[in-house]
Amino acid sequence: MDNTPSPAPQHQSPGTPAAETLKPRVTDDSVDVTPASSQPTQPKPIASPARHRTYRPSHRATFIGLGVVGVILAINAAVLGFVIKKQAKQEDLFNKGQVSISTEDLNKLGINRSVIGDSGVELIVAPDAQFKGEVAVAGNTTISGSVVLNSKLTAREGNLAQLQAGNTALSQLNVNGKSTLSDLNLRKNLVVTGLTHLQGPATFSQAVAINNSLTITGNLTIGGKLTVGQFSVQHFGSSGSTPNVGKGSDIGSNGTVSISGNDTAGTVAVNTGVGGGSGILANVAFRTQYNSAPRVVISPIGVGGSFYVANITVGGFSIGVSSNLSPGGYRFNYIVIQ
Repeated sequence: MDNTPSPAPQHQSPGTPAAETLKPRVTDDSVDVTPASSQPTQPKPIASPARHRTYRPSHRATFIGLGVVGVILAINAAVLGFVIKKQAKQEDLFNKGQVSISTEDLNKLGINRSVIGDSGVELIVAPDAQFKGEVAVAGNTTISGSVVLNSKLTAREGNLAQLQAGNTALSQLNVNGKSTLSDLNLRKNLVVTGLTHLQGPATFSQAVAINNSLTITGNLTIGGKLTVGQFSVQHFGSSGSTPNVGKGSDIGSNGTVSISGNDTAGTVAVNTGVGGGSGILANVAFRTQYNSAPRVVISPIGVGGSFYVANITVGGFSIGVSSNLSPGGYRFNYIVIQ
């Protein structure tokens, strides 16, 4: 800066210092050693400050950079999601009590991890195995040991060589082979198309309808009423205790009587004595009384005569003759029907 005093203005009062003239500042850092008297009076131009060069990227480079950043963020998000998903799966298996076993450990345990389905592939599971979800088997399954089911078994078709069941409900049962049943309780219809053998006693609480022939090789005991439209037998027999028999009042002196059979049928033998006449020859007493007076039919054996049945009650009957008999033996067959 030039320090030469400028001439005082005309209106400046005497004794007042002259005003300093301002000049432009020189930005050059070099020191001017030229004497003030030799410097030109023209002021130096102001030097422009030094400019720093900057780099402005183009729009294409900006988009490429943003794309690279987006790809990196996407990769990081995928890796992070995979890690979180794997960790969540492991925690879920841990909560369910399941353990993930590597292929090497499974091979040590004897488990084949081959794909099932190819012919000749065998799956062997040495330790205990638990299947907590659904198991679908498309082909045949062979189980050498026992099968324990704690829940319901549903099957469309079953072929069992031997079945032991406590409480079993069957909507339909088709038995083609031999079956042995200790107790059989049928609440509905029973249809038997083949031969039926009843080796033990059979009790029918209600009416039994037989549309075809009925063959009974053993004894038939009917405690109640038997009603038939037509009755045909080759041999008719009865069983039971032998009833009692006593001499009638008209059998004569020293006459005897005897009986063989039961309350249903039998034979009465009479030996008349001297003085036997017309009247009652024998009195038969049943071992078991009937509910009402039965029907009694007698038939003399080998001898004709005027024989008849009298005094028929629930407890017995009598055999009589209407004409005098010669002393001797006589036999009578009898049949009693309720």
